[in-house]
Amino acid sequence: MKGRAYGITDLGKKRVKNEDFFAVDPSIGLFIVADGLGGRMSGDKASYEATQTFIEKLKSLINIYNEPKIILESAFKEASKKAYEISNSDEYYGAMTTFTALFLYKSKYYIVHVGDTRAYLLRLNRFFYQITEDDTQAQILVRKKALSPKEAEHHPSKHVLTKALGHKPLIRPKLYVGHVMDGDKFLLCSDGLYIYFSNDEMREILMKYKPKEAIEILVKLANDRGGEDNVTGIVIELIKSDSGIVSQFKAILETILRR
Repeated sequence: MKGRAYGITDLGKKRVKNEDFFAVDPSIGLFIVADGLGGRMSGDKASYEATQTFIEKLKSLINIYNEPKIILESAFKEASKKAYEISNSDEYYGAMTTFTALFLYKSKYYIVHVGDTRAYLLRLNRFFYQITEDDTQAQILVRKKALSPKEAEHHPSKHVLTKALGHKPLIRPKLYVGHVMDGDKFLLCSDGLYIYFSNDEMREILMKYKPKEAIEILVKLANDRGGEDNVTGIVIELIKSDSGIVSQFKAILETILRR
């Protein structure tokens, strides 16, 4: 599997500090977006440390185990413990973070997820859908059929998280697994990005542009439309090769802090 990836994190127009964090490691096919909880002390510390802990643990296991689920569960457990340790420290008390990681392994994608950061997939340059499910009170109401998915997008409880790293010593993530196809495009992003777009609009942008241009346009439009929160996203495009494994990525990273 060959491909390209491009990520941006942006301060936005209203925040004084960027609490989002993203990571791209094309050598192992790993992509992460974490959103430190706004309004809490040092959410940036939680998002950064949880991500770094996850990456370090995953790298230590990747050559030992052949089962991605075991690797991801172990890495997430370490990240969860680290976030809880930070959240209960005197210096960073209350710091928490969402976490969404995409791991490409052989012919499949694996996503571990907690919170309301999201992973989307554009397939066959036509079909676009949200893979992850938000851990919010609004989503609970959707599952109970008290709200429609459309109503949930505008409900007051859509930002009230039911899960986040740092809340408990061990948080159980949702795990999503699927086969990859030639031309698949993934979008990982924080809520500071996706709240400004309909699925149809995001689909059109991903269909029309390569990863770099696509995420630049999405971030700019999110800021133009209000930029109420930090804005972070990664676009990953896959190109299938005969080997069927993740072997080469052209990864370009950019961090923009507009004040």
